[in-house]
Amino acid sequence: MLVLGIAMLAALLVPLVTFGSYKRLVNTEIHWGWLLGTGLAIQLALEYYTLPRRYWHTLGFGLLVASYVLILAFCTRNLVLRGMSIVLIGIACNALVIVVNQGMPVKFPPEWRNESWVQATVKHHPQQHGESLLFLSDIIIVRDPYDTVMSFGDLILTVGLCDVAFNVSRDPQRRKRKARQAVARMAAQPYASSVPARRQPTGV
Repeated sequence: MLVLGIAMLAALLVPLVTFGSYKRLVNTEIHWGWLLGTGLAIQLALEYYTLPRRYWHTLGFGLLVASYVLILAFCTRNLVLRGMSIVLIGIACNALVIVVNQGMPVKFPPEWRNESWVQATVKHHPQQHGESLLFLSDIIIVRDPYDTVMSFGDLILTVGLCDVAFNVSRDPQRRKRKARQAVARMAAQPYASSVPARRQPTGV
């Protein structure tokens, strides 16, 4: 969840550094937001509630998969937002490797092995020999001050959230005006090139 928090913080900073409007960002119409809320709530519960280990590969894994189904359904419903397709790809990459390996394999540095916060959970576990799609798993190590591991899906998700924040914080009318001006310039260019240049007088 730390990675998701960093991604959301980066997205929230986008309107500030690109001179966008937080009012437009907040007023963006979102459909089926309850799907996203429910999916994230399930993941938070699995992260902070200690489910007995005997239920990890049954109830826990089922809830984890259900959470991704809900979040992916939310993204699909909101594909009308520019950038949401990138978010969908990032989440789908994470969901795929989790489903295939019954959890997200994590590549921990040797010096982190004995830390309490790197122990296996319902969602994460240390990489094991023979697991699949490890190039999509948590293999990107981020050291001080975060001490966390990311996947390429997380990076794609971050880019997608920033793209969504950038686009929804823009003035759509201004974008349309720029598009019309560009079309008008392109339409005027053939006409300008077809007008013969006026000859300069050569007499004294």
